[in-house]
Amino acid sequence: WASGSIGGDITERKRLEEQLRQAQKMKAIGTLAGGVAHDFNNLRTAIQGNTELALMNIQEGTFFHRKLSEIRKAAMRAANLTRQLLLFSRQQPMAMKLLDLNGIIEDEANMLDRLIGEHIVLTTELKPRLWRVEGDVGAIEQVIMNLVINARDALTEGGQITIGTQNVQVDEAYCRMHEEALPGKFVCLSVRDTGVGMDPGLLDRIFEPFFTTKGLGVGTGLGLSVVYGIVKKHEGWITVESDSGNGTLFRTYLPAVLRRSREKETPETPVSPEEAFRGHGERILLVEDDDAIRALSEEILSGNGYRVFSAATVQEAWDAFDKSAGNFDLLFCDVVLPDGRGPELVKQLLERRPGIRVLFTSGYSVGKSDGRSLLEGEYPFLQKPYQLSDLIQAVHDALKAGVGDQGEEIADP
Repeated sequence: WASGSIGGDITERKRLEEQLRQAQKMKAIGTLAGGVAHDFNNLRTAIQGNTELALMNIQEGTFFHRKLSEIRKAAMRAANLTRQLLLFSRQQPMAMKLLDLNGIIEDEANMLDRLIGEHIVLTTELKPRLWRVEGDVGAIEQVIMNLVINARDALTEGGQITIGTQNVQVDEAYCRMHEEALPGKFVCLSVRDTGVGMDPGLLDRIFEPFFTTKGLGVGTGLGLSVVYGIVKKHEGWITVESDSGNGTLFRTYLPAVLRRSREKETPETPVSPEEAFRGHGERILLVEDDDAIRALSEEILSGNGYRVFSAATVQEAWDAFDKSAGNFDLLFCDVVLPDGRGPELVKQLLERRPGIRVLFTSGYSVGKSDGRSLLEGEYPFLQKPYQLSDLIQAVHDALKAGVGDQGEEIADP
């Protein structure tokens, strides 16, 4: 009896240790993916912006105009790769609202039917009176689509995909068996296929970016990693069950929201960034550590009627601020700088000269670590990579913001 108890304890401890190592590995890979996306966004901003500038000065229809247009299109297409990396690393901003998963699945059903092809049957098992979840509708749609596409690729000879939903009460016993699980009420979204399945030895790796069991040139290996990142950002978790030849079952668990929302949804106001908003000599302190982006932004803003004073570091920003006695209309500042954090720098500058307008930018996306003021929209934020028209409009809007539209305090990330 004693030896059996000890053996069981050791087995349980090893299982928990392996789950912990896997969670730590996924966190480290997510951090790496976010850093890669940040650097990639900086590169795309420089490539895209300079290409747009060149196109403005080349006659349409010429050889060079056509080639530069192709470069610009390629840079725009690369945005999807960056977005997927940010979704995996949980650094993509989310517009959270109460959602009905059944309604989202029903709305996507026709599109998913066309996506998987006629040789596969798509069915749904949606439980009635499903609890609401709080989430980003676009991100949840991405989860459903990626899981269905993954299932489709496993059904080379045809078969069936089933999307299901149900309310779940998670208890402590389940949590002890699943390291990432939490007790409470959750909505379970499942995707099951009758495909070829996977070797159980591969299950610990399937959520890693660029890992794929598919053949060369088929997919990017980002689909399931994106799902993992989105679900984690929604404070949920995902499990997978599979065996070679016996299909695969993914279950995602999202926290249920049982309260009723009385907030009326307000439709987003469409923004037309095509019109260039010219300045009238407004003085801008531009703080950007990337040389190419700093030069590009200075050229664009100067060419559109603004007076630009550039700095690459916190220290250079202080030097420019002191030299001009704080005489600036706008602080256009990167969030992450080599020798400090943009929000902390701006907070200190505003203590010296209150009332200056603020615009932040970053190749990272705003997340919980970037401070309450950025997250709640107290200060405008321009996500890299941005088009030239986006830059001009963001600067114009930040300068024209009414009194009280921008906050007085910035929480340091």
